[in-house]
Amino acid sequence: MESLDYKTLLHCVTQNVAEGILIADKLGIIVLYNDMMSQLEKTKKEDALGRHIRDVFSYIPEEKSTLSRALNEGKRTENLQQTFINQYGKEVMTINTTVPIKNDRGEIIGAIEIAKDITNIKNLSNTLMDLQGKAMEKNKGKSAEIKRYTFDHLIGQNRDFLQAIEKSRRAARVNASVLIYGETGTGKELIAQSIHYESDRKKKPFLAQNCSALPESLLEGILFGTAKGSFTGAVDREGLFEQADGGTLLLDEISAMPYNLQSKLLRVLQENYIRRLGATKDTPVDVRIIATINQPAEELIAAGKLRTDLYYRLKIIEINIPPLRERTED
Repeated sequence: MESLDYKTLLHCVTQNVAEGILIADKLGIIVLYNDMMSQLEKTKKEDALGRHIRDVFSYIPEEKSTLSRALNEGKRTENLQQTFINQYGKEVMTINTTVPIKNDRGEIIGAIEIAKDITNIKNLSNTLMDLQGKAMEKNKGKSAEIKRYTFDHLIGQNRDFLQAIEKSRRAARVNASVLIYGETGTGKELIAQSIHYESDRKKKPFLAQNCSALPESLLEGILFGTAKGSFTGAVDREGLFEQADGGTLLLDEISAMPYNLQSKLLRVLQENYIRRLGATKDTPVDVRIIATINQPAEELIAAGKLRTDLYYRLKIIEINIPPLRERTED
């Protein structure tokens, strides 16, 4: 294939993706700047192409520029949350991955940056967190007007199902972490709620978070909270751990939690304290963790989706819920 054909193919691919893409050569000159990146940065393509990255992104300090690190040090940066104010004064938040481009001899010949706009997702998560915090404040001292599931709602005669219920009842009498395995639709959250509302923590909050619903940087802020100044526009905000203090936090689909974040969760389980994003001090928390998975743990560990040490920390009590197709008598 001719060189021109490669360029045409590359241009076609990069113009038809939902992420912003920028490619700079080894001197830092921008040689590709797709339409989505132009929209994110609010910079015309003609004002970026052919210019040095430091001229186009002068608002980013040299030492914090992932493109500079990739070109000068060969460092790869993955899923980094970045917040900046564009030329129209609008705050934009992105998740960026920057990778050095090397030839066959291992020499750096350029760098590529891929950016995904998460401004709307971040704003939505902040709104949800604020509303949840206000609702919890409003309901202090009141019985929460939400649907609560208890063991009385779990009906069946299947032996394995009844054994799972009995094990869950025993789990309600202690404070140990619980790992619930069951296929989608087997009622894992109903079991988790039943354990909480039959435990000594029943008058404290029960909160749930699906770990597959958000990217790592947003999920970390939602779980641990944020400190003012940790990134542009950040405010002091409690995370789910602080909101659930004294109660129970259900982490649904724990294997979807990024591997790096799983290690931070493990530390919370071991030390019983959290640190908000951007904070310099730790906050003690008393939260019981109930986690769920919808695939066998052995398969998730083998696939690198679940940390072995986290698995053993969670499975102090392990409950397996059989699917309905195996409970013909029900």
